[in-house]
Amino acid sequence: MSSTTASPTVSAPAHCQIAIIGAGQAGLSAAGTLHRRGLLPGQDFVVLDGNAGPGGAWRHRWDALTLGRAHGVHDLPGFPLEHPDTWRPASEVVAEYYGAYEDHLGLDVIRPAKVRAVTQYKDGLFHIFTEAGDFTAAAVINATGTWETPNIPHYPGLEHFKGEQWHTKTFRDVEDFRDHRVLVVGGGASATQFLMMLEDVTDHSVWVSRSLPRWNAAPFNPGWGRAVEQRVTTQVTAGYAPRSVVSNTGLPLDRQTLAHIDRGTLVFRGFIDSFGEHEVTISGPGPDGATVNSQGQAVDDLLRAGDPAVANLHDNAEVLPGHGTDIEHQWVTPIDSILWGTGFQHSLEHLDPLDIRTAHGGVKVERDGVTVPAQPGLFLVGYGASASTIGATRAGRKAAVAAIGYSS
Repeated sequence: MSSTTASPTVSAPAHCQIAIIGAGQAGLSAAGTLHRRGLLPGQDFVVLDGNAGPGGAWRHRWDALTLGRAHGVHDLPGFPLEHPDTWRPASEVVAEYYGAYEDHLGLDVIRPAKVRAVTQYKDGLFHIFTEAGDFTAAAVINATGTWETPNIPHYPGLEHFKGEQWHTKTFRDVEDFRDHRVLVVGGGASATQFLMMLEDVTDHSVWVSRSLPRWNAAPFNPGWGRAVEQRVTTQVTAGYAPRSVVSNTGLPLDRQTLAHIDRGTLVFRGFIDSFGEHEVTISGPGPDGATVNSQGQAVDDLLRAGDPAVANLHDNAEVLPGHGTDIEHQWVTPIDSILWGTGFQHSLEHLDPLDIRTAHGGVKVERDGVTVPAQPGLFLVGYGASASTIGATRAGRKAAVAAIGYSS
């Protein structure tokens, strides 16, 4: 596959019918639909991307995340990803795949073109200010995702911590943590992936979060996915900010994770109380194994039943009840590094001039999941229920059709 290279100059016209901001799964899906509907890239619509090359957020993922370990890459419309090498880094495979799609459609994505602000003047057009020049458009499809806005929560004393801090966004190689004492913070898939990788380079990793693990033993099938999507749609149509992915999906409780729980790798140790210069104080029963704080309902049920799947965790251990943060015990452990697997927020700051946020902190969208009633002509994709790859593809199609109808 070939890949699109960064465009050194802006070749697109200053005005177009539709502007797409972002060239990830959602943005490219929208562009593909516009193309199939007869709109010409570079004339009728433009695609603006803040990255130096194709791949969206995928191009920034760590090399150890192979395609086989990734959650999945959904096919772009009419352009299947056929027989990829699942042992290659997902960042390479997806960047090549997206680049080939751009070349296939002749999209001439304008990059790097990070959007600084979008506003609307009296002429009724959207004015888009970017690092690669300014544009106007009758409609805007925003597909900027979350990668540029990592979330790092505040804890008492964190400003005094003198060790290294990393986030999912900056993580590159597990070897950076060899023989380190690592605190892994977060209750989602990134945190559990980090813990499993750290098993090979250190025997001192400690898992904490702001809430109990939400293990989910149910099969992650299409019916389950539709139910999750419906819950998220209900949130965003009411104007609430989307909740974290794991709060809606839970963590998969399968053979792999059960094995790591059994070995002690994926054992939740409690809640952060405060930080010192080289240590953290945790509310939890301590690391000696005499007691085990709640591991989330699904695992707790296995522990109480004496299930051999979590035998090592269960042996000689009293299981404390899962009452959230009311664990009275505290203990201190030295740490060299903090690895924040605490997720991201949606990258929407460039849309602030349009004043689309609700009092609840989110952006209200219609039942179609993409139309913003507070700003006619603006469509959000990769937001709310469309944050998954398959959801982003569907949302891209919907937004493209809606944008054509609005701007024609």
